[in-house]
Amino acid sequence: MTVNPRMALVGEIDGTEVRFAITDVEELTITLFVALRCDMFPSLQAAIEAYLASIPYRPTMAGFAVAGPVTDGVVNLTNLPWSFTREELRAETGATHVHLLNDFEALALSLPYLGAHDLHRIGGGEPVDRATKVVLGPGAGLGVAALAPSPGGWISLPGEGGHVSFAVKDAEELLLVEGIRKGKGHVSAERLISAPGLEAIFRVLGETRGVDAKLSAGEIIERALAGEDRLAEDAVGYLAMWLGRFAGDMALVYGARGGVYLAGSMAPNIFADQAGNASRAAAFNQAFQDKGRLASYLAPIPIYVVRSIDAGLRGTAVALSMRVPPGS
Repeated sequence: MTVNPRMALVGEIDGTEVRFAITDVEELTITLFVALRCDMFPSLQAAIEAYLASIPYRPTMAGFAVAGPVTDGVVNLTNLPWSFTREELRAETGATHVHLLNDFEALALSLPYLGAHDLHRIGGGEPVDRATKVVLGPGAGLGVAALAPSPGGWISLPGEGGHVSFAVKDAEELLLVEGIRKGKGHVSAERLISAPGLEAIFRVLGETRGVDAKLSAGEIIERALAGEDRLAEDAVGYLAMWLGRFAGDMALVYGARGGVYLAGSMAPNIFADQAGNASRAAAFNQAFQDKGRLASYLAPIPIYVVRSIDAGLRGTAVALSMRVPPGS
């Protein structure tokens, strides 16, 4: 089968799920999309092999957005026991060009291409045109990246901001965080603002109330959304508030007057467009703006929840288009 040279295999890998699709890197179309559980495969290479066996051709380009830092050597995923090199992926895919990038770097690159149907605004006003944007969000970890304007177009700025130190605000928070820390050393933002963090918050809150509270993050969010479990609601409330605090910090660091975008596997559920979630959005926005003299700077910054499940794949396609010019 003749393959359009601008067609590519794109993948996005987080701590629990791997998503694949075929894209035209100029049109940013997404076709043959699949989402697979990571625990079904021993490696990314095995997952790629299974996906390619299900489609009728192999593109000559491939790009993969991964949950962890990307270097020139071996890539080790932060929250998944998979490791690989670019050469191993080139051999597995048969692609001439293989590009690797951080998953939130890819999400940042997708932001200018997201439409109204991809986003749900939960705070702030209108974005400042051509101003820096920030995308962040909890899942298996806590990712963050920025998108900055330049004379040549948008530039994605990846990082490991989720591992910055977490600062408590009052004695009540200190007791909760100490219960989670259990004498261990560094407490990062990711340690608390993530799926494992939510499970830990729920467990320690339960201990303080004499309840044996051990549920998965998905179950906690489901119970909170149903409005029938006060412990789950309180745990999700803490996560929403702490996410707002972290988002406000990142907005100040990057001067993100172009907007803050909440992505990842948890935010769309925590801030779903329903009446019961209004209190969580309010807690997020209050914590986001609670920066003393800079509260007025943060108040107009729009806060969006990214609803699109293929935003990272679209951003990976953008990265490939930039990396591999036509005719390469």
